[in-house]
Amino acid sequence: MIEMKGITHTPVSIAFNKPEVQNNMHWIKSNPYFYYPYVFVSPFVTGMHRTREKHFPDAQYIIADSGGFQIMSQKLNVGWLDVLRWQEQIADVGFTVDVPAYSYQSESEEYRYYTDEYFERAMQVSNDNAWKMLESKSQDSKMQLWGVVQGGNYEDLMRWYKNLTSNHSFPGYTCPLASTFNPKYKQDWIGQMQFAKEINTNYHFLGRCEPLVVLTMAKLAQVTKKYYTYDTSSAAMGLMLGKYHEPYFLSSLRFSKIKPETRVNFTDNKLPCDCPVCSKHTFMEMVDKYYTLYMHNVYVRVRFNNYANVMVQDDDVFHELINKYINLQPTYRKNADVLKSRIDQLIYEKELTHGGINDFF
Repeated sequence: MIEMKGITHTPVSIAFNKPEVQNNMHWIKSNPYFYYPYVFVSPFVTGMHRTREKHFPDAQYIIADSGGFQIMSQKLNVGWLDVLRWQEQIADVGFTVDVPAYSYQSESEEYRYYTDEYFERAMQVSNDNAWKMLESKSQDSKMQLWGVVQGGNYEDLMRWYKNLTSNHSFPGYTCPLASTFNPKYKQDWIGQMQFAKEINTNYHFLGRCEPLVVLTMAKLAQVTKKYYTYDTSSAAMGLMLGKYHEPYFLSSLRFSKIKPETRVNFTDNKLPCDCPVCSKHTFMEMVDKYYTLYMHNVYVRVRFNNYANVMVQDDDVFHELINKYINLQPTYRKNADVLKSRIDQLIYEKELTHGGINDFF
């Protein structure tokens, strides 16, 4: 469920291939604009004071992040037990409190402390938190506790996962998706998806949403017969940058960069979208009412997920769309053959025809 007011940067969790999604797309309501049954909450964004009954009474499925990044980066005096008790009150699924180590391979000055030794320490502290949380769960709690795994590529994820599961197993896992392909910093989101495929259980992908990534994820869900979720703060770009997702293919317009003389592109001051938000507002109203940008962007995101779930049912259509989205990004276009080969290996278990991640750049 999305609240009309008070929205900051709370990402919305999107579920792939769940029939319940189709059955609960009650878009047009007087308040809010539309209803979505899945929500992702974070203790230091959404707030630990919020309760399920008061703030999310209609939510069918709530995922609660641990706030591990904020705890570390902001040096907050919040322990794993505090987070666990909050999660048990609000969520269906909670993530263990981790110490992020996603940049540990970087040699840049900014990340000079992120070494292999740091990765090892982050893994041990994170997994110790995870084991304690699992052992301390209330006996009457129905919340599932999923383990956080870290690593920008398959090898590091597997290293972390084997350590995490040496003492306990978890009903699901989650990991931040790498921001790109980068062999120098060992960033490989397709390798991360290969890891999710191999452990073959419930999985949540943190923080990525490009069409190429979403389509690959949706196709992987079809192959594995598993449900995957992911979260993204992309809709909040409407609040921060005046960005308006075009209703098709997820390219963006920036309202702040649209000059007055270009507004004729919107016939009669209307928006190029028929969603429940845009159908009730003109262009100028959307500019003035900042929260409507967020609502529209969420709508487009959910609609694209439904589109992806349908399109990946056909292999030829899937490949056509993969080609389309690879060609939209210069870096991906430059390495198109390697990308296509890697995706075919992930989805269809074909042999690589154009090498691996080290062929990039």
